[in-house]
Amino acid sequence: MSQQNTEAQTVIENTQPIADLVRGDLLAVNQNYKITDLEGFDLGRNRKRGVLSTPRLEDFKTYVESGVDKSSPIFVDHHHVRAVAVLNFNVEGFEQGHCDHVAQLQLEKTVAWKKIQQIKDQKLDQRNFATFLEDWNSVFTAFNANDETILSSVAISAVRNMKIDASVKSESVVNNTSESRSMFEKVEAQTATGQLPAYFKIKDPAFIGLDEKEITLRLIVNAGNNSPEFKLQIVKEDLLNNEIIEEFKNKVIALLPENPVRIGTFTA
Repeated sequence: MSQQNTEAQTVIENTQPIADLVRGDLLAVNQNYKITDLEGFDLGRNRKRGVLSTPRLEDFKTYVESGVDKSSPIFVDHHHVRAVAVLNFNVEGFEQGHCDHVAQLQLEKTVAWKKIQQIKDQKLDQRNFATFLEDWNSVFTAFNANDETILSSVAISAVRNMKIDASVKSESVVNNTSESRSMFEKVEAQTATGQLPAYFKIKDPAFIGLDEKEITLRLIVNAGNNSPEFKLQIVKEDLLNNEIIEEFKNKVIALLPENPVRIGTFTA
């Protein structure tokens, strides 16, 4: 084909940049045309979009209420105590909006809950565990196996003066402070002074904005080495996490009663 014919064909195509198709809203667009969004050159955007992230319940509420759609869905992430409101989920005249204008509420952990998450299930030596109790004695309350309170000074003294005794016996009894390593050898942690706690309790909301709750930590002592090792476990941790999520969901529902709230995450 000659160059003259090619140029003529291009002219014909450019005079017909689009063609309607029978099905739906489909258009056949000439591939030589480039679509350019001029929004970036305007003084503002042609629609709202973006992400607000806040740890404050009230700021989340006022931002969601400022949206065009007063019934935007809110999704509560049951793993991260996070709520996301999709503010352009519903758009008049369309089945669904662009879903790129959202408000995210992420509650902050309290100082105590953050520390608990940091040290739970960690093995601490005698010195570090005693130091931990000294630093947090005004927050944690110690209890013995009979659920009786132990003074913090007594609990700290018991930890600092603990020793390991080994003896040969034939038994298989296991408890929080003693364990049989075999049928013949028994290693037991004993304290020279004070009374060793079995549990620690703390009253804390876990996340800023939630209600105060009682959190119980079980003390586990490993006496298998030359020096004792200490470990804290959250009692009924799964149930506690579920309680936190349910409370958080109910807080969000009370905060924005007109918006549908669902447990889960949403991806557009």
